[in-house]
Amino acid sequence: MNDTGAVKNKTKKTLSVTTISVFLFAAAGLTTGCLTAYLLRSNIYASVFHLYQTLLSELQTLEIDRQDFFLLAVRRAGKYFLLLWFFAFTNIWKYYYRFFSAYIGFQNGLLLAFCVTLNGFTGIFGFACFLLPQALLFIPAFLIAISHCEQLHCGLHSITLTRHRLILCELPYFLLSAALVLLGCLVEANVNPALLRLYFR
Repeated sequence: MNDTGAVKNKTKKTLSVTTISVFLFAAAGLTTGCLTAYLLRSNIYASVFHLYQTLLSELQTLEIDRQDFFLLAVRRAGKYFLLLWFFAFTNIWKYYYRFFSAYIGFQNGLLLAFCVTLNGFTGIFGFACFLLPQALLFIPAFLIAISHCEQLHCGLHSITLTRHRLILCELPYFLLSAALVLLGCLVEANVNPALLRLYFR
């Protein structure tokens, strides 16, 4: 009984540290992305600004194939999702999920700085429109995935569970996070374009 309690406490502590690491590295990536975009604004923003303006001018009349948009979102998010679970079986897992968190933060930092540079303070709302509402599903999906990938990774070195049993234990969380990712992609394809049209009208 005491051993079981110790294992649970250790698991909770590990999950807590993992979650904190995700947010810290994502925040560091976001900050770095914003700074990078600000420092390189004179070199890269001219061409990107033209593309952005063209997109906005066509957004109201642009016909979006929702099925293609959905498949594109699935390929993008699914790639990140499957790589997390793949690297959980490797020795570089802890480096990978931290790099992943920083990379996603960096991408969003570039986008945030771009929106603010072009539209001032109101660019924050434009940034939110690019992410919503799919981020409300993607964030918990990837937090669940990372937490249970961490459990899977740590469990691979356990002498009490076989790899087969360990995978079966984590399978429901894999399916849950995968379902959230797919739902997020569906929302991104069907709801996000309408939100962007509403904001940039």
